[in-house]
Amino acid sequence: MKEIADVAPELDDVVLQLITPRIGRSAPSAIDWEHRELVETRGGEVAVWHSGDGPPVLLVHGWSSTHTDMDAFVGPLLELGYRAVALDLPAHGASAGATATMAEVSAAIADVGARCGRLRGLVAHSFGCPSSATAIADGLAVDRAVLVASPAYYEQAVRATAASAGVDPLELIAAFAARGVDVAALNLPKTAASLAVPALIFHSADDRIVDIRFGEAVAKAWPGSTFVPLEGLGHSRILRDAGVVRRATDFIAGRDA
Repeated sequence: MKEIADVAPELDDVVLQLITPRIGRSAPSAIDWEHRELVETRGGEVAVWHSGDGPPVLLVHGWSSTHTDMDAFVGPLLELGYRAVALDLPAHGASAGATATMAEVSAAIADVGARCGRLRGLVAHSFGCPSSATAIADGLAVDRAVLVASPAYYEQAVRATAASAGVDPLELIAAFAARGVDVAALNLPKTAASLAVPALIFHSADDRIVDIRFGEAVAKAWPGSTFVPLEGLGHSRILRDAGVVRRATDFIAGRDA
């Protein structure tokens, strides 16, 4: 395997672009959180917010976002008697770091979740979905999982980036490996096939960031999951849709039967 020193600078620059979130000024959270703490994880120090006293539900945002993306779920979860827990992923928002690999993000999710005790539920968006599924596969205890606008294959994204950057895809994959990232292993349908956690998977057909076919592939592979195709909610508006929030929180509460 190549060492970083052996990787052409232009290739490593592409890798760095893909593992460096681009975060502008984010809106403040609309939630009056009861408690905020900094937690040291295997993915670095991350900021975590808590409200409520019941069984915990972990909220996981997507790439180049922050925990505020998940605000719409907090009130309904508190009304149902749960404890809402949200984090800024490594290198995002109030958390430490400038770059983050999926392995680092998954480790941070697992460590924050483990501090909460067994999770009644987990709600993840976009990049947070495969990262959360990896954490679950590695032993994070979760009763129910909700995935919103989930991607499926990291290698496909890397190959697409190679094409747009005009570099050889195999060389780019090797450059990722030099930084300890096995892009072929980051395959959510393959991971999902081994999971026994009930899952509810939402995806909108007009999502221009992650094609709905990826959500369908994840749902097909995840045993016992339910796929909910939607229209007109895009990639981010879906997180604020009252129907999605209600169905997700009802699912976590076991009211989906």
